[in-house]
Amino acid sequence: MKRVVLGIVAVVALATTALAQDDIQPGVHPTTNDFRSRVEGSFEWEPIKDLSLEAGLQLRLKNDLGSVDCFHTSFGAEYEACKYFSLGADYILINGYKSDKGAWDKPRHRLNVNLTGSVKVGRVELSLRERLQTTFRTDSVNRYEKPQNEMILRSRLMAEYNIRHTKWTPYLLFELHNTLNAPKVVANYKEFPLSYDNYITRYRAGVGAKFRVTRNHRLDFYYYFDYDRGYDIDYKGNKGALKGYYQENEFRHTFGVSYKFKL
Repeated sequence: MKRVVLGIVAVVALATTALAQDDIQPGVHPTTNDFRSRVEGSFEWEPIKDLSLEAGLQLRLKNDLGSVDCFHTSFGAEYEACKYFSLGADYILINGYKSDKGAWDKPRHRLNVNLTGSVKVGRVELSLRERLQTTFRTDSVNRYEKPQNEMILRSRLMAEYNIRHTKWTPYLLFELHNTLNAPKVVANYKEFPLSYDNYITRYRAGVGAKFRVTRNHRLDFYYYFDYDRGYDIDYKGNKGALKGYYQENEFRHTFGVSYKFKL
């Protein structure tokens, strides 16, 4: 009987402590603003009907255009399964730049898998793209503070308008980034098993216009407004106790231009 009572007490205590983890509220850092830009060039080739291959390079700037953020090298493929659906996948090598070191540092590997549905309504084409994005880090991190391999589901709704007798195609888009394996904060990670949290980490609204220079040369001009919401979790290394937990908010204004050579 004594063992049963002790067992019940232990279960209640564990449940109470677990519920207490949900009550941990983050502090909030002041919201920041940053103006960014992207410059990209790519090559697209359609070796067979409905299958396109693409390779590209992209440079990103941050800190009000004052420093280099990263450099992307990408390779991908897309297959149009039918009139309304297409499947795609791409690989991106991300080389981050550390301005304090004056060197490229800690490359990451990113894999995207895409499913896109589209339909035309008059001269407007509506599309919904679901992208499963996985980013593999090459440095070591505390998996209770941030995932070693981050997984995000990106959902993008886009509307393009085909203007008659012009080479311009304006568009609007809205996108959500939803985390799939963000670590859940606990009072002490040595006392609780690793569990995951899900939340929207980015809201994006964008406007742009595609310009068909010639049959083979295309340009795309765009502006993105992002609201980024992330969490900075910091534990004491040896003891595992929660040291700091803050919500970080940032408004990002991104201006970009991309060039594509379509064979």
